[in-house]
Amino acid sequence: MLSILKTLISFKTISQDTKENQRAVNWIKKEIKNLQLFIKEFNFNKFPSLFVTTLNTKNPKLLLAAHLDVVPASEEMFGLKIKDKKIFGRGVYDMKFAIACYLQLLKDLRQNLKKYNFGVMITTDEEIGGFNGTKKILENGYRGRLIFLPDGGGDWNFEEKAKGFLHLLIEAKGKSIHGSKPWDGENAIETIFEFLKEIKEKFPKEYCKDNNHWHETINIGKIEGGRATNQVPDFARAWVDIRFPPEVNIKKIKSILSLAKNKFKNKIKITELVFGAPHIVDKNNKAIKIFSKIALEKFNIRTNFVLSHGSSDARFFAQYKIPVILIKPRGGAHHSENEWLDKEDLYKFYIVLKEFVQQVTKT
Repeated sequence: MLSILKTLISFKTISQDTKENQRAVNWIKKEIKNLQLFIKEFNFNKFPSLFVTTLNTKNPKLLLAAHLDVVPASEEMFGLKIKDKKIFGRGVYDMKFAIACYLQLLKDLRQNLKKYNFGVMITTDEEIGGFNGTKKILENGYRGRLIFLPDGGGDWNFEEKAKGFLHLLIEAKGKSIHGSKPWDGENAIETIFEFLKEIKEKFPKEYCKDNNHWHETINIGKIEGGRATNQVPDFARAWVDIRFPPEVNIKKIKSILSLAKNKFKNKIKITELVFGAPHIVDKNNKAIKIFSKIALEKFNIRTNFVLSHGSSDARFFAQYKIPVILIKPRGGAHHSENEWLDKEDLYKFYIVLKEFVQQVTKT
């Protein structure tokens, strides 16, 4: 399985590089081509995806889901390294380890695949929203009665709740004039600063008293504007990332934005770039209890539940009321130059997953 993961890491599957993602998908197809599987390949707006099942169905009893794409990294991050019982590499935790587990599982069960009813779905655009992967596949009628998605939780804890997100482009208009006479112009950068301050004050301030920080947040990710130092800028733009838990209604956040915008009359324009709904996992799901029991019996691992500030493709399944299990082994620092996965946990996770699949998908 480590050799599979090593090869997967070597593919520089940054989301926007659809050709490299296609290369990686082709390699995966080659790895499983001699198995008795039903393979459906999708390509939405050049983003490739795979939907593989043990039986001829669009709706398997269990769907093992994962994304192949990763965020950018240095060249050396695309080579798997092992140090102090930790595995390092881009995507090793987010989330190529899961794909390695799935491929190993298909190979290990190759003689008995028809005895089980499960599928594997691999997409290549999760890091940029999942709109040409999971979303499109679901819209085309390919589902799963239960989804296993190791893209949330962590350290053997299940994700209980995940925040939603709203990405915005905010634009301000001004009036340009020579920088020596600012009173004759209208500075768009100052306007956008004032607008951002106006809305930021409506969000809880950090550091808050909640150790989980389970409240709405706002992050100003990027600002640009103006053309020259000696010119009053007539335009400015800011990109904003808002996160909100299921307990906060998105209407409240949009009301804050609307009221602030009205104060600035026609000087501010707000464009919604991406929206992702929050979701809640049913803690009493029978499958979660089965997975927990296996982890406890085999390795004395006690699972628990955690809250997630990030998002995943789980939100798309939630829209169809399909239950999703999100849990990961030990690892961390994803999206950084130190992304890692516990080597021993990789094998433990695989053993638990294999037993779980065999128990819940028997035909």
